[in-house]
Amino acid sequence: MKRRRKTIDEEERGYSWMDTYGDMVTLLLCFFVLIYSFSSLDAEKFHMLVRAFSGKNMSYNEIPMLNEIQAREDPIGIIDPMVNYNNRIEEDEIETEDSAGGAGDVGGDDNVDEEGEEDVAFDGLYESIKKYINDFDLGNQVSVVRIDRKILLRFNELALFNSGKADILPESVDTIKNIARIIGWNIEYVKMVCIEGHTDIVPMTSKEFLDNWDLSTRRATNTLRLILDTGYIEPDKLSAMGYGEYRPIDTNDTPEGRANNRRVDIIIEKNDT
Repeated sequence: MKRRRKTIDEEERGYSWMDTYGDMVTLLLCFFVLIYSFSSLDAEKFHMLVRAFSGKNMSYNEIPMLNEIQAREDPIGIIDPMVNYNNRIEEDEIETEDSAGGAGDVGGDDNVDEEGEEDVAFDGLYESIKKYINDFDLGNQVSVVRIDRKILLRFNELALFNSGKADILPESVDTIKNIARIIGWNIEYVKMVCIEGHTDIVPMTSKEFLDNWDLSTRRATNTLRLILDTGYIEPDKLSAMGYGEYRPIDTNDTPEGRANNRRVDIIIEKNDT
């Protein structure tokens, strides 16, 4: 009878050891599955999760663009690349509002350097505009550069106008509208958007304009009105000026130099707040 009891005890101890071993194997399996899920996490969902916990607005680098095939088919922007983006923006805004209510309890953002955040945001605006220009192969018509607290967009004459004319080309209208929309998304970081018209030194012969000053002013104001009509930028943050031939960036002694001087500049100034 005692021998039978010993056998039962040994069997019970054996089963306990197997149970522990099985639990350990199961936990290891769960651990490796979890690690694998992290490694294959969708990037967009990850950014959404980060925004939800941080309470921040959408990164400017997340602004969607057309694919390369669409861009090359219409390099000036006849096709509106922002179609169907409004729904996405509205969804992101709702998501941000919902998450912001609880994000403050996660804590500790009071000591964040606001000036540093604004610099990062303004850099993001610059990168978004540059990406738009690159995606649409607009480098031959427009350039963009960051200069201290300003972003300079420079359009050559033929990118927006026929020679000696002030009406914006139909195929260039969407380009201006889309750039205005990108600026409008980040308007809280923008103090002023100034449009400047410039010409070369060749005297005006058209009866439509009094002189080069008149032509440059009309081009600047027509560009401003197109931006204003989009509704993305408030009127008090827009200005237009014409400088005629009096602010050249190149020599007026060569055809190439004169072509460089005929331009429209859009200057985006960073907000001081």
